[in-house]
Amino acid sequence: MTTDELRKTYRRMLWIIPGMLLAMIGDYCMGVEPLDSYAILGMISSGWLTIADWRIALSNIGGLIGTACYTVAALPFAEFLKSLLPGCKDKWDRRLLKLYIAGLILGVMCFLYFHLACGTLIHTFNVIYEASGGNTELAADLWNRSYMVQIVPYWTTFFAFELAVLIGWIALIFRGTFALKKAWILASPLIVAGIGYLLELLIPWPFNGFVSGFESFGWMLMFLGGRKLVLQAMQEKNEERTA
Repeated sequence: MTTDELRKTYRRMLWIIPGMLLAMIGDYCMGVEPLDSYAILGMISSGWLTIADWRIALSNIGGLIGTACYTVAALPFAEFLKSLLPGCKDKWDRRLLKLYIAGLILGVMCFLYFHLACGTLIHTFNVIYEASGGNTELAADLWNRSYMVQIVPYWTTFFAFELAVLIGWIALIFRGTFALKKAWILASPLIVAGIGYLLELLIPWPFNGFVSGFESFGWMLMFLGGRKLVLQAMQEKNEERTA
């Protein structure tokens, strides 16, 4: 890539910040529940019944705009990473880099789908619960029927891009393909979500769902690490030009 292309990529990757801030707002709209919430059946939480329609609507809007911002940031980052393929030292570096790129590109579709699916599952249960006259057992059975037709794309979507990014990011840093300090491994979205989960367990928050926005926050951190890679490439170009 030319210096101008690298500079544009460096700037456009900043769109990840407003994108993930909006996604985090959406996550907390769906995820925050009363402290006394409990599991009704599987994924269903009693706290879902406290989530008003406007919260789901706001979450969906945040997911939509957030995904658009993610796309602006992710596509040029993916192009930059493709430019690194010829310099890979072996086939495993190339495979891992392609895996990571695939995860980033899948995110363009998967972010919005998974976000809307989560909100729809919550909203569907609340609507069924009201329509059943507050019959929790009937509402759970009917909701499960709705969930079962979505379960394959729901979880396939999540694991397809999350695991591709998790494995690729960690392995590429560990192998030295990405010239970042090993601590940047912690910026992987699922690892950041795990840290948030631990904080939720250790700290007595006055509500449930503190961890909700951490996965989206992890994407922001990871892209900031990616910007360091682009900056390094820009500096190398400048050194070559002045040598």
